[in-house]
Amino acid sequence: MFEEIGSIINEADETSLQILALFRDSISEILLNESKSVSAYFKPEYSHYLVVHTPLNFKCPENRTEWNLRFCREVGVSVVELFTVEAGTAYVKGLMAVNGSKIYAILPFTSIDIEKAKNASFPDRISRVRAKVLPAVLREIKGEMILDIGSGFGTLTLQIAKNNPDSKVYGIDIHDSLTNQAQMNAEIFGVPNLEFRTGSVYSLPFENGFVDAATCFYMLHHLEDLKLALIEIKRVLKKGGILTLVEPLEHQHNHRPQLSEIEWKELFEEVGFYVETQSYEGAIAMKAKK
Repeated sequence: MFEEIGSIINEADETSLQILALFRDSISEILLNESKSVSAYFKPEYSHYLVVHTPLNFKCPENRTEWNLRFCREVGVSVVELFTVEAGTAYVKGLMAVNGSKIYAILPFTSIDIEKAKNASFPDRISRVRAKVLPAVLREIKGEMILDIGSGFGTLTLQIAKNNPDSKVYGIDIHDSLTNQAQMNAEIFGVPNLEFRTGSVYSLPFENGFVDAATCFYMLHHLEDLKLALIEIKRVLKKGGILTLVEPLEHQHNHRPQLSEIEWKELFEEVGFYVETQSYEGAIAMKAKK
């Protein structure tokens, strides 16, 4: 039986960890019981580690068999990437455990293991499409005030802020656990021009005409009232402001609505946006101008 050697500090809870694929990019703090032991566990020649920790107290969806085996049994086992080490603590990416979880073991994860991990079954179809489409879209987002709606753990919001260091960037999501973790990530990564807030797309906590640019990535198709959300986004955009979004095309996901490129465009035009679209295999990128 493992003995406790430390604990985990992050903003994760059951709600946020339901989105495990996103949480792999989030930062957690490993606080060891004996500060001097940090150098004993974390060596400069290793970039990745296996961390044995308290398991999750919920089950992942049935189709995520590997996740249930790794995180939801007697103990959890996460493959983490070391971000930085400070006195008595280490910061890592990809720790799949809630705030306050106990740590029982830390083992180096070798380069051979990393190559095997790259071929693991984590990436799904949507992830592959995102990786192909988003880099080009992100480079084009500009503005003095930028709002990322449905920011999740802030991975893409961080990239927008880094691309626009002289801008003020806001991320908004409906769950405190997501926005709190995103803010922790931003602080640890040292991105000062970024602020996360909790709120609903149906009632954004910003004044009329507050932002020059807004973004939504793979979020709108989760909503029950798309038209109401678009009206609210349009409200906070300045005249001439641009909403940039990427959404899956019909039959590429399990959520409703499943819209075609034409249907997406018609929906935005009905609200009063001027729309440009570009289709990819499995996704559509849109620029909607107020």
